[in-house]
Amino acid sequence: MPIVIVLILVLALAAIVSLAVWIRRTASCGRTTDAPAGELARSFSGDVMCRSAITSGSLARLEFFDWGLRLRGVIVSRWIVPTWEARYDELAIAELVKLRFGRNAVWLTVRGEPGGIGFLTSFSRDILRELEARDVQVNRAIAEVRSPAELYARSRD
Repeated sequence: MPIVIVLILVLALAAIVSLAVWIRRTASCGRTTDAPAGELARSFSGDVMCRSAITSGSLARLEFFDWGLRLRGVIVSRWIVPTWEARYDELAIAELVKLRFGRNAVWLTVRGEPGGIGFLTSFSRDILRELEARDVQVNRAIAEVRSPAELYARSRD
């Protein structure tokens, strides 16, 4: 019986540590601005893809405002999905990328900053249209990548 209790405690501790590491790693993908409140113009559901995390299950939303956009978790996932914001004039480009396992994403990069963030969604073409209407440079050519690491390496070149 004591072995079962110790095993349960070890498993609980491992789960807690894993969750803390996940939260810390995804927080490193976040980016916030001094964005005004603004009125939500449009939003899309999907998932997030960054250097240290790829979510699945429509855990994120991409929200369009008059000042720019915000990618963040839905209510139940805000603590595991990073918040990423950018003004439209800060965005260098929005690109359509496809992961090797068939998911499409819109990869967003900011001028003068390495890296970026991806929004995995089936609404990628609608999102690119929204961004283009806000004078953001858009690349509709599908770039196939094996992992987000390739996109980060490309932004350093």
